[in-house]
Amino acid sequence: MAEIRVPKLNTNDEAYLLLEWLVADGARVRGDEVVASVETSKTVEELVSEHDGILVHLLPAGAECAPGQPIARIADPRATPPASAGTTSPPGDVAVPLITAPARALIDELGIDPARVRALPVKVVRRADVERLAASAPTAHAATPERAAPPGGSLRALSGNQRAVGRTVSLSHQTIPAAYAAIKVDVGGATAAARDLTRRLRKLVGLPDLLVAAVARLHGDFPLCFATLRDESTAAVPGSPHVGVTIDLGSGLYVPVIRDAHRKSVEEIAGELAGFRRLAQHGGFRQEQLEGGNIVLTLHHDPDIVMAVPIVFPGQACAVALTSPQREGERTVAVVGLAYDHRLVNGRDAVLFLQALKEALETASFEGL
Repeated sequence: MAEIRVPKLNTNDEAYLLLEWLVADGARVRGDEVVASVETSKTVEELVSEHDGILVHLLPAGAECAPGQPIARIADPRATPPASAGTTSPPGDVAVPLITAPARALIDELGIDPARVRALPVKVVRRADVERLAASAPTAHAATPERAAPPGGSLRALSGNQRAVGRTVSLSHQTIPAAYAAIKVDVGGATAAARDLTRRLRKLVGLPDLLVAAVARLHGDFPLCFATLRDESTAAVPGSPHVGVTIDLGSGLYVPVIRDAHRKSVEEIAGELAGFRRLAQHGGFRQEQLEGGNIVLTLHHDPDIVMAVPIVFPGQACAVALTSPQREGERTVAVVGLAYDHRLVNGRDAVLFLQALKEALETASFEGL
């Protein structure tokens, strides 16, 4: 009997959430068919069966699961399908959809009329179906008093992506004693260099691409800014800088990673970031593109934002923030900030790191980068 095991999806997580079953317990499944989705602190990943047979759930939807843990078995197709587990279905021959455990929990939480759920044109009702149902008619269901919508307002379910972001933010605030420092940088020369590179390379190059390159090149001088705290007396220092860059186009926050960024030219970095932005628009990130970062660069494009304090991702030491360039007299300036885990980095080190970034952006010619 074959098993479906949870792969290692995120180096920073010791456990994931079995978000939902896409194939009912006891149903026939084909090889290469997506059977379940698992949520990490960064993304939602689909798990695929490698065999034909009868799917037997070992864990209910909504349960935690660890890397390497079996969550299902694939039984001989000639076997009698087992009773459904982790989903609910009324007895009899009425053609009604199965309802996953996360979907059932959200139905109960929002007080949605079960008749509306049964009317959905799907065989298996998943949490996403309930979210869409609630959003399509937000005032058509009653909420419990303690979760009642404000007068004239409505309740809205959070997306899986936003829930993952929320867990990461909560874990960061609960476990990392972070501090913050910021420095004002004259980026007139850097933006002019970016325009020149755009013309010369015939590829769009911007200030974020130059900052990724500058951050990566500080890895050798400031190794603890890229480290992971193992315990109160030990830090693991990586051999290469892998720079995560936030991309938020309104449909979800993604943090893809430029790996070995110190070995890449600005042209290569600009090409990778352009590809990541396309993936954020249309979907399709692979898990390996979202994991392995050891420092993060957060980008803020609105010209009215003068300062932004990023979170330090669990398992990392620092996060760099960049605001949009603004005119200040005869200069074009931007604020570069550094949030840092005070257990690894002290204030003086943070200031030196920021000053090195300032010098790189203000004086470097970016030739050969």
